[in-house]
Amino acid sequence: MKRFTPLWILILVIAAVAVYLPGLSKYLKLKRKETELSQKIQELQTQITALRNEEYLLKTDLAHLENAVRKELGLVKPGEIVVKVVEEEVPAPAENDTENASG
Repeated sequence: MKRFTPLWILILVIAAVAVYLPGLSKYLKLKRKETELSQKIQELQTQITALRNEEYLLKTDLAHLENAVRKELGLVKPGEIVVKVVEEEVPAPAENDTENASG
């Protein structure tokens, strides 16, 4: 029986790397994806909690409901007067105008 020579050991190591390396890189890629998805799930759960709290307040707190309706739908009570302030934009003077005025 022949002994394993360093050449055969090297060939076996290269073969093992060739077999397992693609699987390892795919595993690492899937682990990164799992981490990203876990983070996204956590963000969505936070949003769900906030929306449930908002739903509860809208169903139980009339003042909160009134504020939401006024803000989102722009509704007013009978007899109220709505005043909207619209600011005019004043154009900035051009650089040529300031040079001509001074000289």
